Amino acid sequence: MSRIFFIGDVALDEYYQAEYFPKIKEKILVKTLPAQMGGSIANAACVFQSFGNSPYFLTALNSGEITRKLLKGLSEAGINTEYMVFDDKIPDSKCLIILAENEHTVFIPTLGLTEIRITDEAFQALKNCDYLYTNFVEIAPLMYQEKKAPELLDILRQHGVKIWCDLDCAEVSDDEEMLFPYVHTAFLNEQGEQNLAARFGGSWKEKLFDMGLDTLVATKAERGCIVYQKEKEPITVPGIPVEVVDVTGAGDTFGSSFLHAVMHSDDMKLCAEFANFAAARAVTGLGARYGAASAAELRRFIKMHSGEAERYEVFLR
Repeated sequence: MSRIFFIGDVALDEYYQAEYFPKIKEKILVKTLPAQMGGSIANAACVFQSFGNSPYFLTALNSGEITRKLLKGLSEAGINTEYMVFDDKIPDSKCLIILAENEHTVFIPTLGLTEIRITDEAFQALKNCDYLYTNFVEIAPLMYQEKKAPELLDILRQHGVKIWCDLDCAEVSDDEEMLFPYVHTAFLNEQGEQNLAARFGGSWKEKLFDMGLDTLVATKAERGCIVYQKEKEPITVPGIPVEVVDVTGAGDTFGSSFLHAVMHSDDMKLCAEFANFAAARAVTGLGARYGAASAAELRRFIKMHSGEAERYEVFLR
């Protein structure tokens, strides 16, 4: 079985429902909804585990009560957290999510992470893994002894580790841009496409492929996704109409479902279709981890919306 590391954020998501999103200086009443376990990379790890995989999760947190709840949630989801880093100077990890006007607005307090110093054991485990799923914000502070993120990722890539990165809106800093040559597969949304076009110019996709990127997946929300690979025709997969409850975690569900699929098939169109179904189902319920469905639940959803779940059975065993 492949060994997969997820390095990134985990947080307590506090949900509030409003009739509309307020203007500056306006006060409105909001309904408090049940808090949910969240964090983009942790969400992806939980979805990935729901397919029967056994991922590892690593980041830096304090040792307080919220952290204990977060780690308990990951452990109960079947995710290994033995390589976590603890630092009590880090504030509690949580997000505020406002549901209003059929959209979600997320406030993400920064934790001020400048270093995540991993142990010898964690470094050896990372060198021996097959895939690393992360994002630039969370991987940039990674350190081992005096080796910083670019050198660490270079070592991992030389050891055959495929590094997958969720670029999201791709608000890339100059330091983070240095990490592109080590990334194998990247995801980004429509805002991310605009941001990279502004940063690198009209030929931004070609520039990323020249840096060493193998696969780029652009998600288009309800309009599906496009898979780009160097010197290959783009693969366009249409969206799946559903009644949206909460879009939080849809991108995380897509990314980890795509990773799971790629581990079982080299048919990129089939993999993207499967990830599309998983993400579409994820937005029909509340919470960033609603996408962590059982094979039976996802099979029923695919059959309901396509009538041909057998086509994706290789991913649902």
